Amino acid sequence: MYCGDETGSFIGELTSSSCRFGYGGEDCPKSVLSSYMYRDGTIPTSTNHCAFLNNVNNENGDEDDQDIVPIFQPYPQSQSNDKCKSSTDPNDFLNNGLIENYDAWENTWHKAFHQLNVGTRNKHTKGGIKINTKRVYSSGVSSSHIKNDENDSSVEIGELMHPILAIDHGYTHLSEAGTGQKYANATIQKQKSTMLEILYESLSAPATFIAPAPMLASFGNGRQTSLVVDVGAGGTRVTPIVDGMLLQQAQRRNGRGGDWLAAVQEQVAGEMSKGKEVLPRYAIGLDGKSLEKARKSVFHQVGVRDCMYEMKTAPHMTGVALYRNDEWTIPFFKEDGEGEMTDESNVGDAKEIKNPAEKMEVDEEEPGSGEENDDSDEEESYDVKCKRYYELPDGTRVNFQKSKNGKDMCRLNELLFASELPFSSSKGTAETLRSSSQSTLSDLPIHELIKDSLSAVPDADIRKELCGNIILTGAASLVPNIEQRLSLEAQYLVPGMYKCRLIATRNTIERRYASWIGGSVLSSLGSFQQLWLSKKEYEEYGMTLASQRFP
Repeated sequence: MYCGDETGSFIGELTSSSCRFGYGGEDCPKSVLSSYMYRDGTIPTSTNHCAFLNNVNNENGDEDDQDIVPIFQPYPQSQSNDKCKSSTDPNDFLNNGLIENYDAWENTWHKAFHQLNVGTRNKHTKGGIKINTKRVYSSGVSSSHIKNDENDSSVEIGELMHPILAIDHGYTHLSEAGTGQKYANATIQKQKSTMLEILYESLSAPATFIAPAPMLASFGNGRQTSLVVDVGAGGTRVTPIVDGMLLQQAQRRNGRGGDWLAAVQEQVAGEMSKGKEVLPRYAIGLDGKSLEKARKSVFHQVGVRDCMYEMKTAPHMTGVALYRNDEWTIPFFKEDGEGEMTDESNVGDAKEIKNPAEKMEVDEEEPGSGEENDDSDEEESYDVKCKRYYELPDGTRVNFQKSKNGKDMCRLNELLFASELPFSSSKGTAETLRSSSQSTLSDLPIHELIKDSLSAVPDADIRKELCGNIILTGAASLVPNIEQRLSLEAQYLVPGMYKCRLIATRNTIERRYASWIGGSVLSSLGSFQQLWLSKKEYEEYGMTLASQRFP
């Protein structure tokens, strides 16, 4: 048992998009790092990608030497030969929660320790008294770049003064065909055991605790019983929390998150620019062989995702509608004469032959009209131009008013509430997932996920309380009008005796880092200090207490 009223805990939350670190009792994380790193152990920044470019331009260089390594699973690769099309199946982007590279996971903690002076006695200031300890290295990439000079980006870690609270985002689809729940439980237990081994053996933590993210998000909003709706980069997750405990069987997930929206946006932008591939800024000057070599790397996928994030947060995005009326349609779909929903990307060539001008979606100048276009552009204000056009990194200007695809691009976030998905050839995915052993996976929109999760809660009184405490978190939920829309859609689906109340803070920091803030609140409570798993208990009992004490 590790007790104390003021422990000064250190909190770390590692996700598929970013890693957040800070001290307990603070209102937001003080260090936000990338969830990728180079193979030599350094964290990617805006200035240290020169080694990757030099390796790409070198014909004799190995393409994996300077590529970046994801902590969790990488983005899905395109299965088609079309370079403009990536995977648009939402469940391909659903993060399964498994750590792919433990060395990268460990080294991210080391980097955070160095930035926040965890190896010093004075935790809030720079230049504190350093603890004379001996660093215990682990095998792999995390120790290969450690140097003992002044400019080293690592830190010597020994007997820390701060217990560590690690936030776990859960596990999605672990049961393969024919393996069942035993395989899933064994995989989860193995990952937690490896995490504890790194925290104690390599980071030399005096005490640790692994807490699930939905529980901390509920505590961060002042609720012990709530329905947490987390819309993040790796998908949407609806989790019932009852008296601080997760109802695992009532949890529902799908892959409709920020990464999936970026993939759909990338495919539409490629079609609107006449089949041109969307290239990140670093790849604009590369030739054919170098570009083909770079396209296979994770570095390239991250660069494209960052470009799509910039486009998704541009002024032309209008958010979601407050309600669905008769004129509401699913983006990137078209109704034919029989009223069936068809994918606009598969519309026949007859439309293109009948009206070729309707296909013009990229802003191009007509011959002899350059001066008139310049005069008209000067008359328009900057805000109007930003809502009409968007310029890709290669200089292509995409017009959002000349075609249906352009107008639907501004309504991209409506796909979170769409019952049918564009660019999806598979049908009946929801029934397939529901009939399989992976009962928590779903292909439903966000509001129907809430209904499905509530229906899985057996107690009627608990369902009523959960309806009154629906918490919306996640960076992908920072969309205009999504709170009102989700509250209205959920109220239509639940029985009339239940009153839905949506809790969504308007502070973007609090909604984006809700789990980390909840961990900061929880670790600063005096009643929580008896729950720490001390290093002495770990050395005496091993992993036995880990499976019993951690939720």
